[in-house]
Amino acid sequence: MAAGLEEERAGCQHYRRKARFVTPCCNKIYTCRFCHDENETHTLNRKEVSELICTKCLKRQKVQLQCEDCSTRFGNYTCLECKLFDDEDKQQYHCDGCGICRIGGREKFFHCQKCNMCFPVKTQDRHKCVENVSQSHCPVCLEDIHTSRIPCYIPDCGHLLHRPCFDALLHSSHYTCPSCQTSIIDMTQLWKFLDNEIAVNPMPPEFSNHKVDILCKDCHKYSIVKFHDIGLKCVYCGSYNSCRTKSFFYSS
Repeated sequence: MAAGLEEERAGCQHYRRKARFVTPCCNKIYTCRFCHDENETHTLNRKEVSELICTKCLKRQKVQLQCEDCSTRFGNYTCLECKLFDDEDKQQYHCDGCGICRIGGREKFFHCQKCNMCFPVKTQDRHKCVENVSQSHCPVCLEDIHTSRIPCYIPDCGHLLHRPCFDALLHSSHYTCPSCQTSIIDMTQLWKFLDNEIAVNPMPPEFSNHKVDILCKDCHKYSIVKFHDIGLKCVYCGSYNSCRTKSFFYSS
C-alpha cells in the first residue's frame, strides 16, 4: 500500500510524473521546469533537456516514452517535443502553431495564426485579432502569457491578462485594459447611473453651455460634447470612458 501511495504521489506540485530531468543549463536534477525556475536565477529551456532519471529504478537515460530498464511509463500523457510527462488527465494536446502543449481538449480550441495562440472555439467568429498577442507579457504582473499555466482572460479589445490579474483589477475598481484603456467588462449599468446623476445634478449656469473635445476610449472616435464634471459622454456609443483632447471650452 505504501508503494502504491508513493507512486500515486510521484512528481511535484506542478506535475504528476515518474521521471526527473537532468537540466542541461546547470546539470542539476529537477522534476519539472517550474521547480527549476523557482530555485535558480535562470530559466530552463524545456526543449533542450536530453536526459532524465526514472523515479522508480533511478536509471539515468535519454528522454523517452518509458524507462529502458524497468519499462515504467513516465507519464500517461507524453510529448517528447515539449519534454512533457503528466499522469493527470488535463485533456492535453500539442499545438504546432503555439509550439507547446495546451490543456482543455483539442476539439475545444482553435489556433489563430495572427494572434499566434489557441482560443476557445466559441470565440472564433468574434474575438479581436492582435498580432502575436500571446508573445506579450501580462500588463499587470509583467509575467509571460504564452507558456504560463495561469488561465487567461480575453477582453473585447483582444489584449490578454492573467485571470487572477483581471480579478485584481476589478477588485481595485480598475475597469479598463492596462494596454489600451478600453473597457474590459460591460459598463452599461454604470453609464446609466452616470446618465441619471448628470440629469439630477446640472452644471451651474456659467458652465451649462460649455462644450469640450473628447476621445472615446471604447469606440475610438472624437466628438464635441457638453461639459460636465461627473463625466463626458461619447455621442457615438454612449460610453463615459473618455478623455479631453483640448484644454479649452466651446460656448454655444
